[in-house]
Amino acid sequence: MTTLARQAAVTRSLRPYRLGRWVWHALASVRVALLLILLLAALVLVGTLLDQVPPPIASDAAAYERWLGLARGKYGVWTGTFDRLQFFQIFHALYFRALLALLAVNIVVCTVNRWRGIWLTVFHTRVRASEAFLVHARHHARFEAAMPAQEAAARLRTRLARARYRVSVEDSPGSVALFADKNRLSRFGTFLSHLSLVLILLGAMAGGVWGFVDPGFTVAQGSTRDLGLGTGLSLRLNEFADQYDAQGMPSDYRGDVALLEHGRLVKTGVVRVNSPLRYKGVAFHLGSFGQAAVMNVRDSAGDVIFSGGVPLSMQTSDGQYPVGAFDLPDQGLSVYVLAPRPGEPGGAIRPGDIRMELYRNYVRVASPAVLSLGVPVEFEDLTFTFERETRFVGFKVVKNPGMNIVWAACGFMMAGLVMLFYFPRRSLWLLCSDRPGGSSEILVGMPAQRDFSLTAEFERVRARLAAALETET
Repeated sequence: MTTLARQAAVTRSLRPYRLGRWVWHALASVRVALLLILLLAALVLVGTLLDQVPPPIASDAAAYERWLGLARGKYGVWTGTFDRLQFFQIFHALYFRALLALLAVNIVVCTVNRWRGIWLTVFHTRVRASEAFLVHARHHARFEAAMPAQEAAARLRTRLARARYRVSVEDSPGSVALFADKNRLSRFGTFLSHLSLVLILLGAMAGGVWGFVDPGFTVAQGSTRDLGLGTGLSLRLNEFADQYDAQGMPSDYRGDVALLEHGRLVKTGVVRVNSPLRYKGVAFHLGSFGQAAVMNVRDSAGDVIFSGGVPLSMQTSDGQYPVGAFDLPDQGLSVYVLAPRPGEPGGAIRPGDIRMELYRNYVRVASPAVLSLGVPVEFEDLTFTFERETRFVGFKVVKNPGMNIVWAACGFMMAGLVMLFYFPRRSLWLLCSDRPGGSSEILVGMPAQRDFSLTAEFERVRARLAAALETET
């Protein structure tokens, strides 16, 4: 093989190594970290400004199309673009999770790059420092002692040990070098802070992948509603009660609920504000309440195809009437129920009545019908009956498997910050040199750190050293 051929072969063999080093250095770059943080901040801003589709609606194609139809009234021609870019589900988008993962990897690589240097600084610090270093250190001192260098070094070592400094000694002919430090493990607080950031990102990803938040899970009193989202859970609201103070402000409201898993009762409880019902990592927080209408729908054979409370948890587009909805999938119908506006007896809908509107594929298929209490109304071989008024409770349902990880991350971050700021590392070098006549010269140097209390610490150390040498400061 010729020399040129061998060089070409070596070059080809080094290409993967060079590529790996380039990737490593790119991931360790602070500029890359800053770029990732800016991109994530921009996406979080987008997710904050734009409405985010609730998970139950996102998992139902028909419900999601209806949601997009309402969104078009707000975002106009941009709705389709926002939908294609997943801006309405941005925290669940693959690119958002990928950026979080890259940022976590970037933090890990930066930490690994710094590990060796900090390890050597903490556990393998050189003991002997040059005279030039000691003289030009930001905090430095010089003593004359009427004793040999060995005796001066022994006294200084004892005094520093009493001040909780760990002291290392290195002897040489005519001089003794000392290195003293305390709180040396505080440097590892940086790694605890880095670990906390990685855990926060992992917790966010775990919550995004395996968790969910449904802020508008409404259940009418006496009704049972499936949570869905692969949980197999259903919630039944047995009773709702509210209390008010003398000024008419709500002082307490609570819901007596029962939780079922695959149709089997697994837990009961009373849900109040700040007192949720929890089961297998899913928490039901009480959020709101209002009126509901109990509806009954029968087909031509007299079989019940829908029976239950319809929470009137929405408002019409003009804000005039409370409205709720339910679907009849086999008939392809969406049924909207409108109630009279509270406190307005002379409105278009009389108290005690409701107005029903039927839609198929977002097109109204009949004129609105007014239903009186207990009076059946027929439409397309279906019989609709408004049975009674009741109330509903709105729950915020949360499952966040990453929350425990985030709490652990907060603990690591607090520990790291305490180590760094309340127990900072103190390091100083001393050089004791023999002088003619049995005396010695002692040079002390403490390098600068970004610590406002360092000057006061050095002055205390200098006073202790002077007392140990029985000389003036």
